[in-house]
Amino acid sequence: MEIYLIELKKFKRNIYDELGNLSKWIQFINNPEVISEMEDKEIKNARKVLEEISQDERERRLTELREKYIMDQKAIHDHGYDKGLEKGIEQGIQQGAVQNQKEIAQKMKFKGFDKKTISEITGLTEEQIKNL
Repeated sequence: MEIYLIELKKFKRNIYDELGNLSKWIQFINNPEVISEMEDKEIKNARKVLEEISQDERERRLTELREKYIMDQKAIHDHGYDKGLEKGIEQGIQQGAVQNQKEIAQKMKFKGFDKKTISEITGLTEEQIKNL
């Protein structure tokens, strides 16, 4: 079994001949009316199914709901990814800030500043400064 992913908007019409049967399917997807010119049995069957689905209101509604479900799932996934990315960036910034505060506190301690002054400037507790 072979699977092809083709962006139809980007697909160049001049390579239809090079793809053989696949090009017929692409033409059918782009314009189901071209089936009258084609002799491929599978494409004709696909056209019949398309006509049946298009005529049946219930089937059309089910198809719409399936598509909506897929789009909703993708939107939920994308939103979760964006939210997780945002939270990760926030945490990274916070961790970087804490690390930066500790480095500043170490330098101040080395220069002889008292713990209270270091605490006021960096926001670290005196206990944290003692442990540096």
